[in-house]
Amino acid sequence: MIGLLHNEWLKSWYGRKMWLFSFIMFILVAGSVGISLFAQSNMSDAITAQGFAEVSVFLFPMFVMIYGVILIAGAIAGEHVNGTIKQLLIRPASRSTLLASKWLGNTLFATLFFFLLIGVTTVVGLLVFTTNGTSATTILNDMFSMGAYQLPTMLFYMALATLIAVTTKSTALTIVITFAPMFFGSLLQMFIIRYEWSKWIVLTHIDFFNNYHQIGMMPGPFESMWASLGFLFVHIALFLLIAHIVFQKRDVL
Repeated sequence: MIGLLHNEWLKSWYGRKMWLFSFIMFILVAGSVGISLFAQSNMSDAITAQGFAEVSVFLFPMFVMIYGVILIAGAIAGEHVNGTIKQLLIRPASRSTLLASKWLGNTLFATLFFFLLIGVTTVVGLLVFTTNGTSATTILNDMFSMGAYQLPTMLFYMALATLIAVTTKSTALTIVITFAPMFFGSLLQMFIIRYEWSKWIVLTHIDFFNNYHQIGMMPGPFESMWASLGFLFVHIALFLLIAHIVFQKRDVL
């Protein structure tokens, strides 16, 4: 299993161009600093380190979620298309172990990058902008707390992408179908939130950050954050279970 995980990490870094994505994120972070400094020169109030970090931690992790789905699509559907999945299946590892290593390896990789990005943007904010009396430890804790509330959403999308990739064997379909809840889930939630039964629709639970950390116009589907988190993780486990069953049964040719 460790060997398979290491194999996935190497593929993610070199074969799926994680280094290129890292460079793009570096440009985005640097660009956001430049824009913030330019805007600050035309503002009466100074941009604080916490303000910069909050905007960054709200926006940038979405790019990691999107790339995480692309990683999963490439690891499963992409290898079916290229035929490299056959080389892995001749190993003594079972199909369940192989699929688990793909999901776990890419999820750990995306999660590590997710929190690394949060740490980098927060430190950049602390170095460039004024803290306005707020301690660096407090700002870091707040930003990682924001990230923790966004993490269940990324895990959900990567589990869904695993199921779609195994079922369709198509990278394009995996990306399109997985992204559908990301773009239309909030819109659907606005229409059905008035109904009591809407809380049992998983789409109302996906945006965990806005439901329970940054409370907006729509309240969380459950009063308890932990109940909602449990409901979401039940669906994640169900997606992975179905994916393993399908992967066991389907021909890879």
